[in-house]
Amino acid sequence: MTARYALYYLPEPDSALMRLGRDWLSALPADLTAEARVYGFHATLKAPFRLAEGCDEAQLRLTCAAFAARTAAIVEPPPVLEVLDGFFALRPSRPSAAIQELGAACVRDFDRFRAPLNPAEMAKRLKAPLSPRHRQLLEEWGYPYVFEEYRFHMTLTRRVETTDQPEIAELLRPLVAEACDENLEIRSVCLVRQDPGRDFTLVERFALGAPCAS
Repeated sequence: MTARYALYYLPEPDSALMRLGRDWLSALPADLTAEARVYGFHATLKAPFRLAEGCDEAQLRLTCAAFAARTAAIVEPPPVLEVLDGFFALRPSRPSAAIQELGAACVRDFDRFRAPLNPAEMAKRLKAPLSPRHRQLLEEWGYPYVFEEYRFHMTLTRRVETTDQPEIAELLRPLVAEACDENLEIRSVCLVRQDPGRDFTLVERFALGAPCAS
């Protein structure tokens, strides 16, 4: 097994989201967060991938630095708590062309570093019900939820049954209240790595350029 990498949005230092990310796992029942714990409190920009043959981490870091230098930061209104496919998550409070383009750019610009999905990885992805478009995106880009199918979100829980969602929402609202009262600021992109059998950890945070409000 080899390490996997991904590009994440991680909460900015000293933000309400960062404080939420610090307290999130300890504030909720472990069974609610067990699946999300491996990935940490984040929003995916480029889904996890193994490095393509001939690529290494040093090249990936240099490309991240160049990407960040030419990419504008984003400032959006405060996020909102939503249920997304049964998972509770924080989401932008309105559609954001800037966030969508950031996600698309990360997919396109870093795809040369991505090794093709192996049979086991493909089989795992195909366990979920996929539309023909999702299947096409999976085959071309290694992940089905990119471009027009991309939904920026920061997962807080596992999938919750509909009947249990009101109770879980009441549990979450005070926890996320501060974060939902502060602008969503994307001022950096983060390279993360998952070594075999381990959780994802931060490799380096790359500051973006001047803010671009949408």
